[in-house]
Amino acid sequence: MKHSFCLHGGPVFDGRHLLPRGTVVVRGNKILHVFEGDKPRAAEISINVRGQLISAGLVDLHSDALEKCIEMRPGVFFDSEFALQNIDRRLAACGITTFCHAVSFADNELGLRSCEEAERLVRLIHQFARSHNSAVRHLVHLRCEVSSSQTLEVAKRLLDERLMHLISFMDHTPGQGQFKTLQSYINFYTETYNLNREDIVGLANKKIEMREGGWRSLAELACSIGQASIPVLSHDDDTVEKVTFVRELGATAAEFPVTLKAARAAKDHGMKVFMGAPNLIRGCSSNGHLRAVDTVAQDLCDGLLSDYYPECLIQSPFAAHKRVGIPLEKSLRLVTSNPGDYLRQDETTGRLVPGGPADVIVVDTSGSWARVTQTWVDGKCVFRSDK
Repeated sequence: MKHSFCLHGGPVFDGRHLLPRGTVVVRGNKILHVFEGDKPRAAEISINVRGQLISAGLVDLHSDALEKCIEMRPGVFFDSEFALQNIDRRLAACGITTFCHAVSFADNELGLRSCEEAERLVRLIHQFARSHNSAVRHLVHLRCEVSSSQTLEVAKRLLDERLMHLISFMDHTPGQGQFKTLQSYINFYTETYNLNREDIVGLANKKIEMREGGWRSLAELACSIGQASIPVLSHDDDTVEKVTFVRELGATAAEFPVTLKAARAAKDHGMKVFMGAPNLIRGCSSNGHLRAVDTVAQDLCDGLLSDYYPECLIQSPFAAHKRVGIPLEKSLRLVTSNPGDYLRQDETTGRLVPGGPADVIVVDTSGSWARVTQTWVDGKCVFRSDK
């Protein structure tokens, strides 16, 4: 017989609406009821959160954190399974209950970014997600670099096997997007990978040579993706023309647009706009591009992504509420139901609805920074901190 428990004694955010005081009842692995008001007798076991926020679990559409846990320093690698187990526990403590691993496919560029290694990582993630060892939900976000000649074949194979949940198109060719100039490209790779100028220029020239053919390959891939109904995002868009181009390929979202014009163009084309939570927390882009806070203030942002720092995601809705003044109810949607709806998994991701999965977090908002004190996935407590 499935036992029931309830979380009560604080405000409740169900993914869409914020109740000043509420109760969430769970039976087995599903949400049974969401009540307005404090009703501790609604279940067999009662858990009083003592004024803390009860919320739908966070949904993260893009994070490179696993790559960074495997390669902690340039050229310093750790076992992938070891890294995956560690980041799983880390995500539970961050309140992220649905997590999309952004896995980069490129032609043996730098670090982990090769098609062979990326495919191996995708299969490992799926194996771990199906095991009984994972605390949170692990999904795959395939990142396809336009200058890669090997991506098309591998991506189609993974698509046929239904091993991806999202896909994004990236163009890191110098002269546009993230790298407006060759010098900005050189500066980034010099600092990140300690390469000499000659090697970086060689890499840049190869990207430039392969760009046109690469976009033709991605256009071919986009046709297959459209038939599979997998969401397509475009990465680091910088111009109205680029947004128009990727929209024609089937992209339905712009992630990390680097200019306000690109963000507005995406919205004009009916696309979603997703920005980085670290950008919002810091108040600036790491590359000096568009600030996330500006897109939130101008109502251009549909969701926030942890990008490379999972701990930022839980902080971002509270930062947006305080700095921009948007209602907390609206800012919390940026990390729950809005990205959850985009995933197209079902109508319950990032929400607390009767019959939906019991993915619930409890958040202490009394300090300078929000702190997750409980995380429940499928009705199972995967993280708890009473301190």
